[in-house]
Amino acid sequence: MSYPMIRAARPEDAELLGALALRSKAHWGYSPEFLEACRAELSISPAYVAQHPTFVLSPGDEPLGFYTLEALSSTDVELSHLFVEPAEIGRGLGRALLSHAREEARRRGYRVLVIQSDPNAARFYEACGARRVGERRSASIPGRLLPLFELDLSR
Repeated sequence: MSYPMIRAARPEDAELLGALALRSKAHWGYSPEFLEACRAELSISPAYVAQHPTFVLSPGDEPLGFYTLEALSSTDVELSHLFVEPAEIGRGLGRALLSHAREEARRRGYRVLVIQSDPNAARFYEACGARRVGERRSASIPGRLLPLFELDLSR
C-alpha cells in the first residue's frame, strides 16, 4: 500500500517531533508535572532520527504525526513512538501510521511489532489487532505500569 503523506524523517525534524509528542501526550489531560516527568523520554534528537527508522505523516510543512521503530532482536522491533497532533486524533492518522509501521517492519524482516502503550491508547491498539501480552514499568513515572502489546507481522 502507498502512503503519499508519510515520509522518512530528517534529523532537522527532531525538535518538531518531540514537541508534537508532548502535545499529543497532553491531550489525555495529564498534569504539567506528569508531562515534565515524561519530557526526556518523549524528546527526539537529530541523532535518534539518524539511528532509528522514523517516519512522519506530513501533508505540508508541519508534521501531523510520526512513529519510530527500535530493534529489540533479529525478529522483534518496538514501535517506540506513535504520536498524532491532538486536533487530528480520531481522524485515522494513527491507523495510517500504524499500518505503515507494520509494513515497514515486515519489509525489514521483523516478525513481531512490540508496543508499549499509554493506557489511553490501549483500546486503539486492540482495535488494530494488537494482543495484550503484559505490562512494562514506565521509564518516566516510578511505579506506573504501562500496557504491553504485540502485533504478529506474519498476518
